[in-house]
Amino acid sequence: MPQGRNPLSTQNGKMSTYTIDELRSDGPPIAMAMLLACLRRGEPFVTYGQIRAALEDKLGVETIFPTQIGHVAGALMNMILERDPDAPLINVLITRANGIPGKGAGEYLAKRYRQPSLRNWKAISLSRKLQIVERERQLIQRYGRWKKISQALFGTDAPWPAPPPDETDYGGQGRGGEAESAEHKALKSWVAADPSRIGLSKTFGPGEPEVRLLSGDEVDVMFSKEMVFRAVEVKSIRSGYEDLKRGIYQCIKYREVKIAELRPYDADVEAILVTERELPPDLSERARILGVRCKCVAVSKQPK
Repeated sequence: MPQGRNPLSTQNGKMSTYTIDELRSDGPPIAMAMLLACLRRGEPFVTYGQIRAALEDKLGVETIFPTQIGHVAGALMNMILERDPDAPLINVLITRANGIPGKGAGEYLAKRYRQPSLRNWKAISLSRKLQIVERERQLIQRYGRWKKISQALFGTDAPWPAPPPDETDYGGQGRGGEAESAEHKALKSWVAADPSRIGLSKTFGPGEPEVRLLSGDEVDVMFSKEMVFRAVEVKSIRSGYEDLKRGIYQCIKYREVKIAELRPYDADVEAILVTERELPPDLSERARILGVRCKCVAVSKQPK
């Protein structure tokens, strides 16, 4: 830690607080690496929540609030503009869970394009925001100096290092790898025993565990009656951020595959994500946008 900083309290081996100045200093290289990885993979944005999770891991901080990531984005953009005043505004790719940047990006856009109205970012319609961001994204993708700027600012243009292995219910290997965890098995059995535990009608009766779809995917628990289906993906207390995120997209796959299996007949199909950890705000918002219902329950104890 650089000299001159006040000692920070610790919790579970991590610092429990981190100042805004420290985030502005230590956050930009991590954010830049994530943005470069985003561009390499052709992805449209990096969320505040993703950067927050990376900062907490890399900086050893207990809690960084997503709202504080705007300071990181602004500090990074200022550093880039000092190197090249004409560089595209890559900070617009740091967004909320809905893919839209916050009001801080509006300040940079207003100055760059001499449109003061963009400072009132909240008043701009969603469709207009999408147009603005897409225009800037094209400039960002065509700009050929990102690696050189990263090298000049942070001494590296290396790919974003792989994150530490994420805790999953299947040892990080997926269903085809290591054995199912005891916590996952217990949660799955608990859910299957009684649909009312996750807010479903008791008329479904007990759920069927490990139902295989025609895609080859296996649903943890399936509740069904007549042409009504509720596919449930469970994530136990062992699941970390990445596994919880996977759960959202697993639910989307189960929902759409089950609908396809039943065509040409219409059916009432919904997929539900049941977790033992509250979803971080960005994942909760993402699930809402994508129409995935989530339910947090407490069955297992925190693993040692």
